[in-house]
Amino acid sequence: MAGMQDQVLQLVVIFGTMHVVKKAGLESPEYAPLIRAAYGITTAVILGLTFYIKGLIQKRNDTTALEYDDPSAGGQQGRIVTTVSRYDIGEVAKLQKSSMFTAAIVMFMHFKFGYIQPLILQSLLPILNLFKSPLFQIYILGKPATDSLKRPWVPENPFAALTGAGNRDEPAAAAITAGSAAQEDSAPVSPSSDSNAETRKDK
Repeated sequence: MAGMQDQVLQLVVIFGTMHVVKKAGLESPEYAPLIRAAYGITTAVILGLTFYIKGLIQKRNDTTALEYDDPSAGGQQGRIVTTVSRYDIGEVAKLQKSSMFTAAIVMFMHFKFGYIQPLILQSLLPILNLFKSPLFQIYILGKPATDSLKRPWVPENPFAALTGAGNRDEPAAAAITAGSAAQEDSAPVSPSSDSNAETRKDK
């Protein structure tokens, strides 16, 4: 039920934001510097939090053994053997890589085609996703790693990439929101002076 609520919330944020942007005329070039600044601040905050969480993981240094099926093994049978600390650091690395890749997509679409909507949406969705992430829930909010927070963490459903629900799917969400912006009559904006170590064993 919680997963469905998350998906509904994602859709509300996406379509609600697109409606507000169009209604308020935020795609006007005069708002571009402020929106760029907001996006930059959001990205910096997210990366800062990921490094903070990484520090908490290293400080806790949980060496509890963790063994699970290798999700990248395809049809083959395989197991991943690691520790909780190494697993969590690996998840932080994935989150950081996803954030940077998303930023690259969004900034390319903005400076190349002048789209504003992706900047606004990606100033909101990543923060929302980070707050819902197991890393934030466990290390910042102090929740126990049980039930939905039990490792290993997997996407809740195959439609997560369509709504940006899940940090590792944010690049797909960025591309989708950029595609949505391409269908709007947006005024182009000039980009001028606004200026863990894991081991694997086969069964």
